[in-house]
Amino acid sequence: MPEPLKTPGMIVINRVLDAPRELVFDCWLKPEHLVHWFRGSSDWHTPYAETDPRAGGTFRIGFGSPDGKNDFDFYGTYDEVVPPERIVFHLGDGRPVTVSIVEQFGKTLVTVEFAMEETNSAEQQREGWNNMLVHLDQYLASR
Repeated sequence: MPEPLKTPGMIVINRVLDAPRELVFDCWLKPEHLVHWFRGSSDWHTPYAETDPRAGGTFRIGFGSPDGKNDFDFYGTYDEVVPPERIVFHLGDGRPVTVSIVEQFGKTLVTVEFAMEETNSAEQQREGWNNMLVHLDQYLASR
């Protein structure tokens, strides 16, 4: 597994999932999967996802708030898509994100490395991205 970047302001989250690597990879890119798990909190929902998973392609994922008053689009551009091992993209504000997907003893290790934003605390950001991986794990277990 490649070493995470040692850039200041980066957060790294790891999670082992009991699912095939190829399915985990697809769950990060295909709208029919993303709408079931890609959210930072259990009380939010994902009303839609649009993806063009290729270098230079874009994505737009809806984040629906519990009361509908704080909905927003999570969007960006793919920089690199290497099936089934790595997805690199940058968010609309320019921050980089790398998702590494590694088969490990019949399970799949997902590592998400992302640059922090300045509005929310590092702990809030870590919690949100970790929750996404928890939701991914739950979604995969329900399949």
